[in-house]
Amino acid sequence: MLNKTRSAMNVFVLLLAVGAVGCAAKPADTQEEANKPEAAQPVTITIAAHGGAITDEEVQRYIADPVKKKYPHITVKRINIAEKGQTLRELVAAKEIPDIAANFPLNMNELVELGLHYNMDELIKKYRFDVNRVQPELVQSIKIGSDLDYLAGLPMFNQAFALFYNKELFDRFGVPYPKDNMTWEEVRDLAVKMTRSESGVQYWGLWPDGAYRGAYQVSLPWVDAKNSKPVFQSQGWQDLFNLWYSLYKIPGYPPKGTNYAKEFTTGHLAMMTDSTSTLKSMLAVKDFNWDVVTYPQNAQAPGVGQRVDSYTMAITSQSKNKDAAFQVLSVVLSDEVQTDMSRNGRLSVLKDSGIQNQFGKDIGEYSSKNVLAFTKLKLALLQSFKNLPAATIIINSFNDVLYSGKDINTALREADEQMAKAIAELLKQPNK
Repeated sequence: MLNKTRSAMNVFVLLLAVGAVGCAAKPADTQEEANKPEAAQPVTITIAAHGGAITDEEVQRYIADPVKKKYPHITVKRINIAEKGQTLRELVAAKEIPDIAANFPLNMNELVELGLHYNMDELIKKYRFDVNRVQPELVQSIKIGSDLDYLAGLPMFNQAFALFYNKELFDRFGVPYPKDNMTWEEVRDLAVKMTRSESGVQYWGLWPDGAYRGAYQVSLPWVDAKNSKPVFQSQGWQDLFNLWYSLYKIPGYPPKGTNYAKEFTTGHLAMMTDSTSTLKSMLAVKDFNWDVVTYPQNAQAPGVGQRVDSYTMAITSQSKNKDAAFQVLSVVLSDEVQTDMSRNGRLSVLKDSGIQNQFGKDIGEYSSKNVLAFTKLKLALLQSFKNLPAATIIINSFNDVLYSGKDINTALREADEQMAKAIAELLKQPNK
């Protein structure tokens, strides 16, 4: 009986010991739970972006959906700054500042003027984002456009340029098609052969776009910012005006105000320069046989096409969700999203040639087109206008040469005088 009693007591003590061990384990479990990271709180990231630059469908496909997939707690909301009362300045005035402002590099100065610019370098380090994956010309041009010594934005896609040509017109006139890597002089020779009048119908050989495009290609400076002086009487600008005048001044060249895009798609213009943004509109034209080759090259900048024209996303200094905003940018710049954009007609900003070479692959109509011409040339660095009406002055100056018979030296001297006045007015403003 005593042995039975002792056995029962031993079992009871053992059970108490096991229970004690079990109870002792609970605080450790609780601590382990406490050390687990808290679930990310839901956050909405607002992006101010112009509807003409990126469609709602593109925002959803390339930003909102992939962000939600990787970061379920982040919701992306687009603010269309093209709508009435929704411009960036109006949003700032209403104290409805977005987390991200999107625009092209030359418009980065508006962020600075409005006090929205933010140094993203710390976030780049924190999230170990490799900026070296991005084409260096795009990164440098963002700094030039903002006139800041740090990175205030990252590019989403780039718009490159090429030479479009009407294959049917070349076939009709028995002239060989343009080829990749042609110079402006070689393209002009083709334009001379294509410019003619037949059966009362005028045909034109080339529209090279405005002279400012030529300046972009060779990265001509628009102003001597260091010394606050104009630069339009320099040899570079004289050479540029002479070249551009030769491209237009072919007997029978189009009159002022000609709608060149319309003349091209209706079969009256053989060649024109334009960007990737024009590609899809070309597909909408029925029974139109066209193709592209690389942008004509200037001997002063061999191997260079047009300047950087990248759509840039900048986190605002007022954003209360900077980390989440940067996570949005990092997703947009992932290989996966950049590949999807590339395959669907938006040029990737990454250096990866494997991604670049997939440009347009998911658009069946591009399979017979030389669309990789948009990826073959180097990009020219952006040159800032420094908040001056430099491009407008040059456009008017070249039009005076082309349509009013003004000589180039006089036109550039007068352009210099206008710039000198504009610089003087700018210097009168506070903090300039």
